[in-house]
Amino acid sequence: MALDEKFIEELKLKNNIVDIVGKYCVLKKRGNSHWACCPLPGHSERTPSFTVNEAGQFFKCFGCGRGGDVITFIRTMENLDYIGAVRYLAENAGMAMPDDDRDYKKRESDKQSRDRLLSLTKDAALFYVHNLSDPKAKPHNDYLAFRGIERRTVTAFGIGASLDMFSLPNYLKSKGYTEEEMLKCGVCQKKVKDDGSSYVYDALWGRLIIPIINNLGCVIAFGGRLLEKKPDFAKYKNTQETELFIKNRTLYNINNLKKEKAKNGLSSIIMVEGYMDAISVFNAGFRNVVASMGTSLTTEQARLLKRFAPTVLISYDGDGAGQKATIRGLEILQNEGLEVRVVTLPEGLDPDDVIRKFGAEAYGKLLEDSLPLVDFKLRILKKEFNLSDTSERRKYITEAVKVIAERPTESEREDLLRKLGRDTDTTYESLRRDAENIASGKAIEAEKPAEIRESKDGIAEAERFVLCAALLDKQYAQAFNFCGYDFSDPVRNKIADLIEDGRENGKRVFPSTVATLFDTGELVEYNAVLSSGDNVFGSDGETRYFSDCVSKMMKNKLETELAQLNEVFRAETDTEKRKEIVGAIAKITAKLAKY
Repeated sequence: MALDEKFIEELKLKNNIVDIVGKYCVLKKRGNSHWACCPLPGHSERTPSFTVNEAGQFFKCFGCGRGGDVITFIRTMENLDYIGAVRYLAENAGMAMPDDDRDYKKRESDKQSRDRLLSLTKDAALFYVHNLSDPKAKPHNDYLAFRGIERRTVTAFGIGASLDMFSLPNYLKSKGYTEEEMLKCGVCQKKVKDDGSSYVYDALWGRLIIPIINNLGCVIAFGGRLLEKKPDFAKYKNTQETELFIKNRTLYNINNLKKEKAKNGLSSIIMVEGYMDAISVFNAGFRNVVASMGTSLTTEQARLLKRFAPTVLISYDGDGAGQKATIRGLEILQNEGLEVRVVTLPEGLDPDDVIRKFGAEAYGKLLEDSLPLVDFKLRILKKEFNLSDTSERRKYITEAVKVIAERPTESEREDLLRKLGRDTDTTYESLRRDAENIASGKAIEAEKPAEIRESKDGIAEAERFVLCAALLDKQYAQAFNFCGYDFSDPVRNKIADLIEDGRENGKRVFPSTVATLFDTGELVEYNAVLSSGDNVFGSDGETRYFSDCVSKMMKNKLETELAQLNEVFRAETDTEKRKEIVGAIAKITAKLAKY
């Protein structure tokens, strides 16, 4: 798409290259130019050879030879194409893209509305920070002290405190914000009383507040941590997804990661599960940390990570079965060209536990000893089989060779096959032939593993996606009542029961936790559930697809009930009872008409 030259000129005029480059490195002025150690990906240097010319609005590195204007710089730093870089700079300057076919007034209105919400979330964040110095926030400060969170870390993350239900909405009203705006950006919720009146209240009242900030430094949402156990409240809670905050496109602490890259450069990124883990790891001196906030990793998150470093160290909880359930997500990172390594933590411990019990040095050693993804896969796979049993060993060999055969280089395959041969007392040549057969499309003989049960009418697929969305705490899945539906597979029923139990107890059910409750045979179906959203999550039709799945399930439920009633009707001879059955059939038929 060709862009108007006047638009590009205005874009460059509003994005001074010195200001833009200065977000990625420390520039020092010498004469008419600004100098720094090169921040461009793939180039590391100690002596500054990277220069920015403000008068000419261009940059040049005399070390790696690259140079260009502000658009070229953003393309390189953010891993974007030309249009993507222009769009990035346009958003930074508050300009509308010329390919936006909405009328100007609508564009301006949308921008003002978004800016207004960002202003509200910023004011809310500052309000929470101010609360932390209030004497009433003693429990919040005590919790931070208990966790060993230093004051500079509290400042770096903008951690604050909610003291009650109403002080936040009252403060925001005093700043001129409306209740509708508070609800729209998720910081408040509305309660309708029995008499029809209503009030708004702080969505995270009473909690320790953790602002969620995007890579542009804007507060887009909040997380809250309970200070003490309450039976009807989840320990962790995020404000709802909004036009500012889309969970599966966001990485917690990406703003501080960006600052770290600009200051010191990055060779790797540590990925943890939750924001408190990220805060603890950062507090221990590891500044290159982000959190996925419990969601399955997405392509958008992978591409965001790739802008900052080539390697990702996955540091999830020390739960073997749980980590196995995350492998598919890690493959998304790998498919986007990132090197993925997995940090093996002691069983049952998370990164914060390791740091608090054994110290930052011990955690750093675990990072150094992290395994390439393929080695981690093989380690997890090996735990499933009893290698002293001949049949089990053969199954393991078959599955392990399949994993190894996918590796891209012959040298890596040879190294892994030789290790497998030593572990299983099998010759390298036989393993190599098996791997070659797999690569050429030939199957190797082995006992067939448990198969995933599919359905001709798509019910199994619908049930899996609904369960997957609920496990990943998708907002649109939170209202679905699993108690009113009998799944067509025992494993799915078991997952549904676990989700409902968690909801009743106010506890979030995480996929890694659930995985530990299934045996090897059941994990086949459980993994099918977890992978059911791979091609749906992140798409524009995600919510609609969920609704379609629910409709398909409810239609199937009603059709089953109708068939059973018809059977009962045919067998019944009592006239009065037949009338009752006819009435029940009519009600179900009316419900079916909705689908």
